[in-house]
Amino acid sequence: MQRSYISSMVLAMLGCMQSCSPASTNTERTHSARTNGDIMDTSTWDFGDAPIEDNYAILKTEQLKDQYAIVIGTFIGDESISAAENMRIQLVMQYPVLSGQVAVRPRSRGSVLTYGDYEGYNDSRAKTDITTLRSMRTQNGNTLFAQVLLMRFKSLKTRQQLHSYDLWTIRREFPTMVPIFTLEVAVWGDFDSGQFPEERRRMAAEAYATELRKKGFEAFFYHNDDAELSSVTVGVFGHTAVDAETGFYSAEVEAMLSRFQKRLVNGEEVRVYFNPMKPELGSNVQPPCLAEVPID
Repeated sequence: MQRSYISSMVLAMLGCMQSCSPASTNTERTHSARTNGDIMDTSTWDFGDAPIEDNYAILKTEQLKDQYAIVIGTFIGDESISAAENMRIQLVMQYPVLSGQVAVRPRSRGSVLTYGDYEGYNDSRAKTDITTLRSMRTQNGNTLFAQVLLMRFKSLKTRQQLHSYDLWTIRREFPTMVPIFTLEVAVWGDFDSGQFPEERRRMAAEAYATELRKKGFEAFFYHNDDAELSSVTVGVFGHTAVDAETGFYSAEVEAMLSRFQKRLVNGEEVRVYFNPMKPELGSNVQPPCLAEVPID
């Protein structure tokens, strides 16, 4: 395949930011929970999915497509479900306007309290409700909800019917381990070109992952439909993949990098120029990047 020498770094940086940054591989955020006179003011966020049990007296996620809801509280620990349910009851009693809109959803490391049901991130109703929730006050005049965040919740069917090469399958085996790393070696996206619409980019990533599997590599595909990107990664690495003090990769990661020295974008290598304004100064081929396996 003919090499593509791209003078602008926009394409390369766009792909890397979406695929190899915390924006696409959610990292656990931990904050403290506080209690005031009216309601627990919680701002601890956890986004991992958990298996849905039939005996939960809470919202069932048996829908056939992903759902979107506003997270207004997070609860962790063995009693997270009962704590979240108690808080839901208390909320509805003190603030009847919330009745019928607040639900408890189980997650991998606890439970979340959510508000509403929306079509997507751009749903105008969600934007209006977020503004309303942020403006609500307790009887003491304090902000009722410390943080509100619109989140996507994957359907039960989606989680149960994953292809064996789908990156999400790692989370079925290690639902609570954070972080887990993998090496992104290729990404496909349309980038407003019209060349890689959703179906084509998905097929390209799945085909490449299958090709690498046939060659003996532990390869996965990952579809980030929110970012309109599909990527292929190889390997699974624990928290020791990156040395916390030096930033150097572990021997296992370096060994994988020796096998994959180029990060492909739409099937072609990308060159990153030392100075995009002076390409004569030279460039390097963009290498694969280490990315966290997403939690949600």
